Amino acid sequence: MESSINNYMEALVDKRFIELDFYQNYTHDQITDMKCISLNQLPTLYIRHRLDMLSATSQKRLMEYNKMVSVAVENAEKMVLNDRRQREEDAESIVVYMSKDRFELEDEELPFSGVIKLD
Repeated sequence: MESSINNYMEALVDKRFIELDFYQNYTHDQITDMKCISLNQLPTLYIRHRLDMLSATSQKRLMEYNKMVSVAVENAEKMVLNDRRQREEDAESIVVYMSKDRFELEDEELPFSGVIKLD
């Protein structure tokens, strides 16, 4: 894939980690785990240029993205801090955190249905 194609959510997750000072408070492995967990809760938004994304997206939508990232990062931090692999007493219990702030796609964002209509 082209190196100029990026997932915009990765940039937002990185920004949130910096805001919360995670790079000073967690190990490299914990940060890697939290990034994976966070990104798995979020939609993928591939972009080529961040400026194009910012200029073509409403302020309301950008705020929704930031809220979704905050919830996903919070959930990921809870999962890593509550790492059942580190606790022998309840190794059978599984804790699942779900993002409760999924958003609906707008009309212009609907996924391709696989049908092309030619007139």
